[in-house]
Amino acid sequence: MSRRTTASGFRRFLNDMKRSRVGIVGLSLMTLFILLAVFFPYIGNMEDIKNWNNLQYWQDNPKAVPPCWAVSNVFKTVSIHGNEPSSDLGIERGEFDNFTFISYSFLYTLENVPPKEIILNFNASYSKPTYILIELHRPDNTTLFLTGNPAEGEYTSVMNIFGVDPNKYTGTLRIPLSTYTNNMLTVNQYIGPWLQANNITVQPQDLFRLPSVAFNVIHAVLSPNLLKSTNFTYLSGTYNLTVMLYSKDPNMTASLKSFTALGGCYGIFGTDNAGRDLWMGLLYGIRWALIIGFSVSVVSVLLGGIYGVIGGYFGGKTDEVMLRTAQIFYSIPILPILILLAIIFRPSIWNVISMLIIFGWPSTAIVTRSMALQIKEETYVEAAKALGATSSRILLRYIFPQVLPYLFASIALSVPGAILTEASLSFLGLGDPSIVTWGRILNEAEIAGATINGYWWWVLPPGLMITVVGMTFIFIGQALDLILNPKLRR
Repeated sequence: MSRRTTASGFRRFLNDMKRSRVGIVGLSLMTLFILLAVFFPYIGNMEDIKNWNNLQYWQDNPKAVPPCWAVSNVFKTVSIHGNEPSSDLGIERGEFDNFTFISYSFLYTLENVPPKEIILNFNASYSKPTYILIELHRPDNTTLFLTGNPAEGEYTSVMNIFGVDPNKYTGTLRIPLSTYTNNMLTVNQYIGPWLQANNITVQPQDLFRLPSVAFNVIHAVLSPNLLKSTNFTYLSGTYNLTVMLYSKDPNMTASLKSFTALGGCYGIFGTDNAGRDLWMGLLYGIRWALIIGFSVSVVSVLLGGIYGVIGGYFGGKTDEVMLRTAQIFYSIPILPILILLAIIFRPSIWNVISMLIIFGWPSTAIVTRSMALQIKEETYVEAAKALGATSSRILLRYIFPQVLPYLFASIALSVPGAILTEASLSFLGLGDPSIVTWGRILNEAEIAGATINGYWWWVLPPGLMITVVGMTFIFIGQALDLILNPKLRR
């Protein structure tokens, strides 16, 4: 076959594909998925994927919250990392009264609802007594000191806040602010006196209630009946939270790791109960879905196609033995076998792919055998035999090209089956725990009772992704079948 004939045939194939609407849709979606899988390191975050099993990595994310586009009247999570410039972060360094200080000011805006939590995370190193100042400047121009104010001679040791050695320490300083504010000692020393200074009477019984609501109270509109109400009216506007570390050590160093104000929503597809960004998991799952689908379908279909053609062409005892072997493999239910193997051996994605190939070829072999039995009776094949053509030449030149259209359509139609089988194993908890797949996300959602708890953003997106990817290859397979099978053409 000349190069010109091949090019002409390929152009004719593309023109036929363009006339097929389902084919265009399928090819467009497949191209999109391949681009997303290839360019994930640029459009996604590989650190999130590498740390998917490291729950400490996700501790500063809100847990099991919906995507921000799906909810209203919630505080949207604000996260500032030390190595990222932000207009909401101010840093100041200097000295006062023989102290060296480093101050961080964080801005966050409250519209209707306060953050659920504020997490402060620093790296610090010092070798002399070190103290901390935390103050909150509110939109109504009131200021709440949550620690002693050094300007008034009050010093609060870092040990009181972070529980570390105040005289010498090198490492991480981390605290969830609500844990500190919702504390009887903090309420008695700082929040209660601040409320009284703003003309709010704090009854003795309020002192027992305040520790459970103190974090919300410091964001509420100040009114005489503030502590009598059960539902607070929150003060909207921009808050300025200042954290200052100051030390007798002139060589003290402190750097911000992260400041996070946790809200009631997160990102494009929310988070799971560990705080993992589900959008990253869904996006990365495309890569493994395509790897599993393509590798299993291409290898198993080509293997089955060659096997069936050889058996059908040679016939006799060779065909009989090969056919029975294929029928034995075809009769074995693959899912129970995969479950059994996953229990016996360590779950591995490559073991799953290997097993899907080993048990996936017989159906193609049985069909291509029947096609080979018909094709070898054609007159041009008989003529080639009469002219002394070898079996390998007849198989490669006359028979195998005739079954290629069927194989191309089979490859496309086999991809959804491979993806669904792997997803089923992962959903049952028998998938590879070291990789992120849609089946694994669904399995973790099932364990956490996501359906019962109404966490639809954790269940629907991975299910829809499996469906859409499966439909993509079914569209392509149908288009190929119509183009390459003359009997289906009108």
